[in-house]
Amino acid sequence: MSIYSKLTVLIILFAFLVGCKAETPESPKTPTTDTGTTSYVGEWWNSDRNTAIDWRSDSFIYACLVSTYTYATHGSFSSSNSRLTWWDGTYNTISSSGSNILFDSTTYEPAVLYANCNPWWTYHTNENPYYTNAAKSMGYWTFVFTYNGTTYTENIMMSSISSRTYSDGNFYTAGTDSSGNVVTGGYLTSSGKYDILDTSNSSYNDYYTFTINSTYTGISSGCYYYYNKSTSTQSSCYSLTSGTKSYGTPRSYRIISDNDEDKIAMNQRGTRITAEDINDYNRYQHLLRIHNSTDKEPLKRFLHSFRTN
Repeated sequence: MSIYSKLTVLIILFAFLVGCKAETPESPKTPTTDTGTTSYVGEWWNSDRNTAIDWRSDSFIYACLVSTYTYATHGSFSSSNSRLTWWDGTYNTISSSGSNILFDSTTYEPAVLYANCNPWWTYHTNENPYYTNAAKSMGYWTFVFTYNGTTYTENIMMSSISSRTYSDGNFYTAGTDSSGNVVTGGYLTSSGKYDILDTSNSSYNDYYTFTINSTYTGISSGCYYYYNKSTSTQSSCYSLTSGTKSYGTPRSYRIISDNDEDKIAMNQRGTRITAEDINDYNRYQHLLRIHNSTDKEPLKRFLHSFRTN
């Protein structure tokens, strides 16, 4: 499998903010007529002109969505097996084709990219700390929680960082739930919490908020919140009894069934709201506005565009 498809301003600023848009495929920065089989350093875009690759070195590669905002994922290349492995553990097999390169069977042509195809490093000597914050949440998450006496398991793949930022400077993140729907996330400096919002169910929204452990392989603590769409009410915190992060995406990871979702909806009830719940609710409302204002179809195609493992 290949990586999930990897995420309106004033007209005078559009050319700059459009992120990763290529100016011309005829003038690549890398002066080469054939990529060969060992070096693909350069800038590339696919034939649809909606996904670009900034290949700075074999350990420093970005795939970017051409959209109002930049959505990018980070990977590295090994010539020993010709694989470009992305930060969520998925990969593409890379080969050359004349002056082009192939991601599996998809052709990428030479291009010249705007600097904000990679906004996280271009203007920084060292890694942007907000990029570091977001990168810690990239991967395949498994959340376990008990909701009104029933235990549930949910799986979410976070695989892309957006150039769109919160007021504290942190970048929003994007990924997909186990049905392939776009989810939105982020990090809040003031609370030290990460969060993920899934709005795909017609009756309710799933909202996860959590702190990440020191090895970035799981959570230290966290909450699950149920938001009832028909009544516009949110539950109090249901503790995440487990939250682990791995890399790669088993395609059979759909654990929670439609019947389980119905059970969650029927089990929803009011409970005492704490100050933490109120803070999380305010953050949830903000993240919901960001999610609703995101152009999801091109982002979904990007997040689903690579994957082979």
